[in-house]
Amino acid sequence: MGVIKLNLGCGNRLMHGDNWVNHDLWKHSSGIDQTHNLNSLPWPWANDSVIEIDSTSVFEHLEITLIQALDECWRILQKGGRLKLKFPRHDGPFTHDDPTHRWFWSPKVVDYVDPATKYGKEHPYYTKRKWRIKGKSVEGGRNVWVTMEPVK
Repeated sequence: MGVIKLNLGCGNRLMHGDNWVNHDLWKHSSGIDQTHNLNSLPWPWANDSVIEIDSTSVFEHLEITLIQALDECWRILQKGGRLKLKFPRHDGPFTHDDPTHRWFWSPKVVDYVDPATKYGKEHPYYTKRKWRIKGKSVEGGRNVWVTMEPVK
């Protein structure tokens, strides 16, 4: 297939066309192309094999840390690739209602991996794999949307 776009932890939100690969923990529908437990490292995608990752409401469910998940995304993304990430805001109205949420983050959590930010400068030792935040917004106080690219 060549370079892919990865719909990570897609659930029922399937992407079609343009080399999209729909991933989830298990094949709960015919639209799931690949299954893998993201807590099991390394992930099954080759280094630099992905041009785009869409991760909508996934990382807060994992046992591994956000840094470990971001490091895996960094590894599989090509230079110039993009990660689109959505997670519930730590103090959002429904964040603590989902019994499968393991992590609760503020919008600043991703700043720790971007060396251009205050937290990225203060904590460069958190990871060797650095990111550039291209955009960040909070949707109605509920969800945080971030677009990042790996610094390679």
